[in-house]
Amino acid sequence: KIKQYSLILDIYGILAYFKYENNDILNLKLRPGIFHFLNLVGKYYELIIFTVEKKNVADIIIDAIEYNEIYFEHRFYKQHTTIIKDEFIKDLSRIGRPLDEIIIVDIFPPNFRLQKGNEIFIKAFWGEDNSDIKLEELGKILIKIAKDGGDVRKGLIKYKDEIIEHVTSDISSNFY
Repeated sequence: KIKQYSLILDIYGILAYFKYENNDILNLKLRPGIFHFLNLVGKYYELIIFTVEKKNVADIIIDAIEYNEIYFEHRFYKQHTTIIKDEFIKDLSRIGRPLDEIIIVDIFPPNFRLQKGNEIFIKAFWGEDNSDIKLEELGKILIKIAKDGGDVRKGLIKYKDEIIEHVTSDISSNFY
């Protein structure tokens, strides 16, 4: 069955925290609730990784996440980003899906520059908070949007306050 919607996720600060030194991944910590989240939203969304990491680094982390099960249908890396003012930006038009069917979750606001209205700005995970429930809260909202149907951008507007309170919390809501 083809899923109607696509969810764009990055690994660093969203699904996991890690350090990369001398071609080694150090201190890999997965965000609490990651597997429940991926299984839950994967029923409604095509899951796609779009990261500014280089392929060799990203694949190590993604492969660790997918050790027991494949979650991500596509992977996009640093070479797929667009450079604007010396920043590597994720251009959703490169995904090849209609924009009314794509949601991007990110911690870096410039990634929303090219497609305003498709974004969820999530509080970053830096590997320290084992009580973090942002993915659980995000999953609840994403399922509501999918079940509502139609243009996801309208769903993001509809649930904007809930997103700010439960997913973006502790970050300046001036972003929205």
